[in-house]
Amino acid sequence: MRRSQVWTVEESRLHDGRAQEVGVPFLSLMEVAGAKAAAFWLPQLPEGKGLVLAGPGHNGGDALVVARYVSRFRPTDLCFPLGAPTFDGAAGLKRAAENYGARLVDVPRAMESMAGYRWVVDGIFGTGFHGSLAASIQSLFRAAADAGTEIYALDILSGVDADSGSYSGPGMSVASTVTFGAAKWGHFGYPGVRYCGQLAVADIGLGAGGKGPGSWITPQWAKSRTQDPDPMTYKYRRGRVAVAGGSVSMTGAPVMSGMAALRAGAGIVQLIIPEPAARRLSAPEPLMIWRSAGRGAFTAGDLAQMARADVIVFGPGMGSKMGAGALDQVIALGKPMVVDADGLNLLAQLPARTLPLGSVLTPHSGEMGRLLGMGAGEVDSNRLQAFRRARDRYQAAVVLKGIYTIAGDSELFINTANTTALATAGSGDVLSGITAAVLASMPGETGGRAAALASYVHGWTGIHAGRIHGPSVVATDLIEALGQAWTSVKNEEEPPGLPRLI
Repeated sequence: MRRSQVWTVEESRLHDGRAQEVGVPFLSLMEVAGAKAAAFWLPQLPEGKGLVLAGPGHNGGDALVVARYVSRFRPTDLCFPLGAPTFDGAAGLKRAAENYGARLVDVPRAMESMAGYRWVVDGIFGTGFHGSLAASIQSLFRAAADAGTEIYALDILSGVDADSGSYSGPGMSVASTVTFGAAKWGHFGYPGVRYCGQLAVADIGLGAGGKGPGSWITPQWAKSRTQDPDPMTYKYRRGRVAVAGGSVSMTGAPVMSGMAALRAGAGIVQLIIPEPAARRLSAPEPLMIWRSAGRGAFTAGDLAQMARADVIVFGPGMGSKMGAGALDQVIALGKPMVVDADGLNLLAQLPARTLPLGSVLTPHSGEMGRLLGMGAGEVDSNRLQAFRRARDRYQAAVVLKGIYTIAGDSELFINTANTTALATAGSGDVLSGITAAVLASMPGETGGRAAALASYVHGWTGIHAGRIHGPSVVATDLIEALGQAWTSVKNEEEPPGLPRLI
């Protein structure tokens, strides 16, 4: 089983149940979970007294094991905000925690003492949360936030939906989360990603469950998708990309997409630019320029040029003067497409279209909302669900951009090369070019895997550009960092946002 899997709540329960079916007692799973979490956290916990919050279910059992281990090295209070666990064996775990030094306190006492706690372990709900947080838990979390006490979460912070990442509890600082078996989609959802901290995935012996469709990108996986150029290669064998876009007010977008495609490995790139925009354009010499005389649609000459490409990027800087029918013209060519920016807005105006095999959509939340007829906030309330809807509607790979981008098709990938340096104008144009280059230069790769690799490389450009320029990164810096990004991928470097395996 891949340790980098990402599970839904249903998948998590299935894997847990199957482990028990093959003979692993649930108390053994609980013991390993709590012991691994305690061992990972002990070197991190601030010196001084702390509080373990244990819920009434199995997550509370994990917390009791943590309390037993941690209380040997730190003064530890133990609180049951919703009552003590009652599952078979819970009484023994509670007795052991107390015998090892954990002191039982009620909610009022925990509230009174919160300012003196240096750390809090949350083991109330885990993946079993649904509904809303009880007032007692809200009060405890708010008191911890007011005191500046950092939270250490078992499986996932209580109150965060493990499938979507939705959360309506008090804001607080979460230092670390230890999850079991695999990461959960809620760790990467919104706003749950804010309440995760350093994510560690503990192997507790859930090996009988098989393979799931979701995973986060590891350096090893990314390296395995790369390949050294054939010594006999030449520019056309490295892939030809056409970028259809640009307008009088946005000449830079197709240029950045085209230059990113070249830097990412495409052998030749041609821009298909409207004549009025081309007259204002000062393009770098490596880019070929085709001046389109079309108005609202492409001419036969434009389409002939695009038909020569292996991959077509459609949309960067296109503006609103191009008609939606132009998209149908390009779809009819049957070439893999990367549809971005204004191309996505045109796609949203049409009834659902099946795009050519190998095509990729690269929306941010707002563009995804327009594709699906909803607001950006609704997309972000369940990004996994939105991703699947768009993938199924357009029969294409999707890159849903944002914090921890989701990319793929039937296989889903979380991009772990995550950085705020990508939050700059033109960053999406760079991504579309990288995606096209990967598709064009690696024709045997699926659209979903190509999209995932491209998002990972794009993330590394931001990491490297951020190291050089700090908060002053612009899109051209991302293009300049592509060589370093590929080196990081080939050297299997670990990005800062990579989950830990314990």
